[in-house]
Amino acid sequence: MTKKILIVTSLIYVACLLQSTVLGYIEIHGIRPNLLLIVAVSVALLRNDLESAFTGLALGLGMDILVGRAVGWYGLGFFLANFIIARINPKLYKENPLIPVFFAFTSTLAIETLYYLITFFLKGYEDFLFVVTKLILPECLYNAVLSYPVFKLVSLVYRKIDKYSLIRT
Repeated sequence: MTKKILIVTSLIYVACLLQSTVLGYIEIHGIRPNLLLIVAVSVALLRNDLESAFTGLALGLGMDILVGRAVGWYGLGFFLANFIIARINPKLYKENPLIPVFFAFTSTLAIETLYYLITFFLKGYEDFLFVVTKLILPECLYNAVLSYPVFKLVSLVYRKIDKYSLIRT
């Protein structure tokens, strides 16, 4: 159990590190993929609802720290998204490569749209259509494209964790 927590914590740390360093160099028109959200969706598709929800919370808090705005927004968003996806998870055929793509797209769309809606209501901005077409949808597509390779990588990590857990018990 301790080794599992250490490995998951390392996965979260590496995702935060890559999000804050390497992904800045692969921006397209100022849009950077949200690796932490992609990892959170991957975990939600691989684990049970409680484990994936708290992993999503940790990844979301990491995103809050990296973004530096209101701490807790992404934590709450990732927590809820992971919990909902993990509750749907048993009904899904996980070998279908479109499953992680679909959930990465919809999770990005939901979380970022809610974030910008709340921001616009609080700050009084008016050009929400611009934000949707120039920021949110391109980020959704970018996350969707990267979601399947990241899903395969995260599933490999969790297979190793499960294999180690079976050997130890």
